[in-house]
Amino acid sequence: MPMVKDEEAREALVSHAAENCCWGTKAAKELNFSNIDHSAAFHYVLETFSESRKTNWASEPYVGQSIDSPYNGPAPVPWSITVQNPPMFQDTVIYQEVPHTATVKPCHDCRATGYRRCHNCYGRGTTRCNYCDGRGRRAVSRYDGDRHYTDYEHCSWCGGDGRRRCSRCSGTGRIVCITCNANGQLKCYIRLTVEWKNHVEDHIVERTNLPDELVRGVSGEQVFQEEHPKVWPIKGFPINDVNTGSSMLVQRHTLAYNRERLHMQRHQIRVIPVAEAKCTFKDETFTYFVYGFERKVHAPEYPQQCCWGCSIL
Repeated sequence: MPMVKDEEAREALVSHAAENCCWGTKAAKELNFSNIDHSAAFHYVLETFSESRKTNWASEPYVGQSIDSPYNGPAPVPWSITVQNPPMFQDTVIYQEVPHTATVKPCHDCRATGYRRCHNCYGRGTTRCNYCDGRGRRAVSRYDGDRHYTDYEHCSWCGGDGRRRCSRCSGTGRIVCITCNANGQLKCYIRLTVEWKNHVEDHIVERTNLPDELVRGVSGEQVFQEEHPKVWPIKGFPINDVNTGSSMLVQRHTLAYNRERLHMQRHQIRVIPVAEAKCTFKDETFTYFVYGFERKVHAPEYPQQCCWGCSIL
């Protein structure tokens, strides 16, 4: 694994401080290194690509399309229906009509009329005039030369009757049924839902105080990869905690997804370099980490995390 030299660790910290608002870079530029300890984090990843199927009733407006009814034969069971498999380890969902299950039925939402009562005017075709608040007249202020007084006049928006034509249904009192799209009939059938899911879990072995979740987001060296319809736990890796994590995850996937059809499994081990730098700045000792091939920095103890007088909150 690549070793991080003093100046490389300093440059990484300077860049990290510059990227953080309100962090000063003076400490990174002037610190003194006491020691840099190099180690490695091990990232084990297990992927299980499986398929599940379920059926449910579905409907769509009937506009004269062909109907594959039960008269054409018995409906097949879900797992006997042929579907096109997607690329491996990619989440995919498809919907497909089950053969020989379609029928034509009257629309249940509009009672086969194609229209429903307008919910805006409740079928009346008119709504209360908002300009006069349904009174048919509106108050106006007048002045006769000596005093101000209030008078009333017919509302010009509703013609004085307090109601206006409904804008939702154009005064008809009914709207198009969205279930059958005004056709009055539905094609009802059993819909097959096929879902391919890539189940991913990982196990991280890391000996320092670097948070494990940071290891997932950086690159490292891949030292092992295997892909089979069913993989076996790793047993011969030099780090026993990796073997233990592999055995635990493989067993967990076997039990958790036993109701799904297993297509493929793969697992891999990545080794991520970790450098723990111990340094001092103005008699203050702190530690930070440089990790991954990208040389990311984790420095929670950095002494200049706030620049005095900053106006940004």
